Amino acid sequence: MITLIRRATLLGAALTLVACQPAALPSGQYLQLNPAEGDKALSLQFEQDRLSGFTGCNRAMGGFSVDKGVLVVSQLAGTMMACSEQAMAREQAFMQFLQNKPALSVEDKVLVLRKDDTEYRFVAQP
Repeated sequence: MITLIRRATLLGAALTLVACQPAALPSGQYLQLNPAEGDKALSLQFEQDRLSGFTGCNRAMGGFSVDKGVLVVSQLAGTMMACSEQAMAREQAFMQFLQNKPALSVEDKVLVLRKDDTEYRFVAQP
């Protein structure tokens, strides 16, 4: 009887540990869902600990990790092509957003990044 109780306790502890861990970010390419009319879709690609993507005008790259459901971006850099003022402002806002540690979740192949009242949604690409 005591062995059965110990096994049940260990199983319960294992299930609790698994349930409390945040979902791992799947590697791959993600494309922005529903960009504003006239805007090119943003994209993000995650491979191991490296992040890259299209940020509205240029390409960006840097390191990343996920810590307790928060995307932590480090050493973010980008190419330096000139675009319209609107595209440059959008890009600057998105790059700042990425560096401000947004909450990250993956819901049915949709990557959701949220910080305060800003949200970006990206769909996994095949």
